[in-house]
Amino acid sequence: MILICALVVSAPAMAQEGSRRIETTENADYFGYDLRTVQGIALEECKTICLGDRQCKAFTYNVKAGWCFLKSDYDTLNSFAGAVAGRVVSDGEPDLGAAPDLAFLPASLLDEARAYRDRVIARGAGSTSQQSTRLLRLAEASIAEGDMEGAVRNFAAAVAADPDQSPIWAELSRSASAYAPQDAKLTRSLRSVAVSAAINAYRTSRTVSTRADSLAALGEALEGVENWRPAISAYRASLDLREVPALRATYADLRERYGFRVVDNTVDADSETPRVCVQFSEDLVKGQDYSQYVSIEGANDFAIETDNRQICVDGLEHGQRYRLVLRQGLPSAVDETLEAPVELSLYVRDRSPAARFTGSSFVLPAKSRLGIPLVTINAPSADLKLFRVGDRALSQIINGSQFLNQLDSYSIDTIMQDAGSAVWEGAIDVASVPNREVITSIPVETLLPERQPGVYVLTAVPLGDKSENWDARATQWFVISDIGLTTFAGEDGLSVFLRSLDSAEPLGSVQLTLLARNNEVLGEAVTDGDGRATFQPGLIRGQSGLAPAALLAKGPDGDFVFLDLTRGGFDLSDRGVAGRAAPGG
Repeated sequence: MILICALVVSAPAMAQEGSRRIETTENADYFGYDLRTVQGIALEECKTICLGDRQCKAFTYNVKAGWCFLKSDYDTLNSFAGAVAGRVVSDGEPDLGAAPDLAFLPASLLDEARAYRDRVIARGAGSTSQQSTRLLRLAEASIAEGDMEGAVRNFAAAVAADPDQSPIWAELSRSASAYAPQDAKLTRSLRSVAVSAAINAYRTSRTVSTRADSLAALGEALEGVENWRPAISAYRASLDLREVPALRATYADLRERYGFRVVDNTVDADSETPRVCVQFSEDLVKGQDYSQYVSIEGANDFAIETDNRQICVDGLEHGQRYRLVLRQGLPSAVDETLEAPVELSLYVRDRSPAARFTGSSFVLPAKSRLGIPLVTINAPSADLKLFRVGDRALSQIINGSQFLNQLDSYSIDTIMQDAGSAVWEGAIDVASVPNREVITSIPVETLLPERQPGVYVLTAVPLGDKSENWDARATQWFVISDIGLTTFAGEDGLSVFLRSLDSAEPLGSVQLTLLARNNEVLGEAVTDGDGRATFQPGLIRGQSGLAPAALLAKGPDGDFVFLDLTRGGFDLSDRGVAGRAAPGG
């Protein structure tokens, strides 16, 4: 941070503005900033009135009407026939006019600064510029004595008496930044005052020196609240107006630590096509071609992708080393570039051992060759566990969050203890091609020579797996059945249709059981020769624990399947096939 002691401006220097005079331009107009209007006067009178009003910075005079439009400030000079534009100038530095908006600050800080200015002016109502000069001398004396509390108090009182003096606002900001009391709450309040005072110093600045100084004070104040990005922007804006070696050093240090830079890099080695990503501290420029700023040694064919704050390189190979270079000048969305090349030495390791099942469907046709495909990566074998959840425990599983999901060790143990039973456990050898997916069919007939009603759960863990107990295991839920079950819910109740998955013929004499969420049996039915059965409407209208949860189907030969009724069905009404209206509807 910049020490305030070396930058305090003497009270007389703050008060002096040089002799004021009017500079005019014919057939021109300063638009906006209207202060008040004086009618029926001559141009010279208009000039005199403006010079005599401390709030008047400019005017537009209508020659024909004799009207004088006094302005509290000015910016762009517009062409206007029959008018004379005038502005107040001093013999010192040229007047820059109203300060442009601080685009790098959020609206909340700007609003807070405006409200703080209003409070300060209200507290100093009735004060004079002579009092301001005396208060400035007191503030200087406080700084000389190391009394920062007194400096803040006196600068605040001085600026209340003369609120258009940018140097006073700047010194108030620096004093508030330097004052560090033991009270943490008071310190936070002072840091907020420092930011607001610096913003007001900028808003009231009229010359290069005062504007550059106010921006430097703003950068210091923003550093105090660890608002690094706006602090860098404030320092840079100050240096654009005026070069100060000490400020340049401060800016360079802050820019190196908190400016646009590389903050991290990641290597995604577990994907089929590995890639490396470099993360930056700021957003990148949308639509910018960054390929000219990236080179990588060791890769023959690669692609560049950008996303918000990162650049990714695709098309790498496992088990290889690369040297990635980001060139100097790589641009960001905050108008900063990399000030020096960045070199990264990267190694793309082999993929971690992994296993997964390929499908989410859980019904295996009973009369087909039974095999469950298991996909493995870099694993010579996999440990398998098979357990069964009985038909009377299905409601419990369906009501929970485990059904059809991938299970972690805790969930597997919970199901085993509360609802399931172990069927088989062992290992299966699989082929292993380095870093490539290998599909192995698990022979269900071997693992499960005899089937019982319920749903089966098969889990797989590859050899060499280093995942934690809370990580999900490869999980496949399944039942083996020839029963294809379809339901239609409507005004007439729940209609159930059963057909053979092998022949598509209707299945009759199949026992159906409708279970509620609380595992109570809501109703039973048997399919007719057309493979159809119906449950009355009242059975499917239950709420809470009596709401339908599952429909179980058991064939005469022991075949079993079930349907989860808690999941949404197909709503065909929005496709023009709602069907006929119910009679009497």
